[in-house]
Amino acid sequence: MIKIRKAKIEEVPAVRELAIEVYNDTFADYNTQENLDAFFKDSYDLEKFKTEFYEPGSSLYVALDELKIIGFLRLRKSNEVDQYLGTNHLELQRLYIHRDYHGSAVSKMFMDEALAIGKKGKFEWIWLGVWEKNFRAQKFYTKWGFERFGEHVFQMGDDPQIDWLMKKKL
Repeated sequence: MIKIRKAKIEEVPAVRELAIEVYNDTFADYNTQENLDAFFKDSYDLEKFKTEFYEPGSSLYVALDELKIIGFLRLRKSNEVDQYLGTNHLELQRLYIHRDYHGSAVSKMFMDEALAIGKKGKFEWIWLGVWEKNFRAQKFYTKWGFERFGEHVFQMGDDPQIDWLMKKKL
C-alpha cells in the first residue's frame, strides 16, 4: 500500500538519489552527459538538498511503497512570480515519481496533497515550471487545470532551456 507523508531529514539522501534517477530517465535523451553532470553537481548536491529541507516556507513529502521511497513532492514559497501572481502563491517545485510507478495513483495522490496544502494555507495560486519539451508533464498539469502564464530560462549546464510557467487558481 502506497502512503504519502512528510519527509524526514534522514530520508534526504534517498530522495536525492531518486531525483537524479528520475531526472536522468526523463531528460538524458535530450541533454549531454556533461550538462547533466554539471546540473547535478550544482543543483542536486546532497548539501543543497539538506539546505532545501530546512528552507523556510518549504515542505518535502515522500511516497512510500512499504519502506521504499518511490516519489517525492517539494512545495515552497518563493517570490519568483510575484510580478505575475501577486505574493499569495505556492510553488510546486518538484513532483518526481520512479518510472516503475508511472501510471499508478501516486501522481494523483501528490497533486491532491499539493492542492490541499495550498488551500489550507489560503494561497490564491499554485504554480510550477515545466520544460517546454516535457510534453508528458505538460499534459498531466493541464489535466489538473494548470494554465501557461509565462516562461523563464532554466540553466542546464551550458544550455539555457525554456520552462513554461503554469498556474492554477486555488
